Amino acid sequence: MFDDLHINEKSGVPVWVQIRNHLLFLIKSERIKPGDVLPTVRELAARLGVNYNTVHKVYQDLEADGLICSSRGKRSFVADVDSKKLELPESPVDLVIEELVRVAQEASIAPQDVLLRVEARFEQMG
Repeated sequence: MFDDLHINEKSGVPVWVQIRNHLLFLIKSERIKPGDVLPTVRELAARLGVNYNTVHKVYQDLEADGLICSSRGKRSFVADVDSKKLELPESPVDLVIEELVRVAQEASIAPQDVLLRVEARFEQMG
């Protein structure tokens, strides 16, 4: 389940967001369930070839959201969350869109401008 997690270096989506979104999708889709143990920060960072601090940031973010439980020196695991109460995205793309909207709002970018930028990006990518 973690083997299909790959980082797209050419993506405009930051690496930590890509990792976070993939883990969110695994939790929300119940591919990983409450109590399931996650790879250590060091293991996942090595597997993905990313900085330790990047994965650590993801785990901290997910813990702050109440989706995983972590403690120093112990393995992190999926928290006891009711997946039925979590909104299940149709795909990982939905999670990226959520992040895009959040960042756009923080940057005070109008929705119309975001749509224009997304359309332009699709055109650039063919």
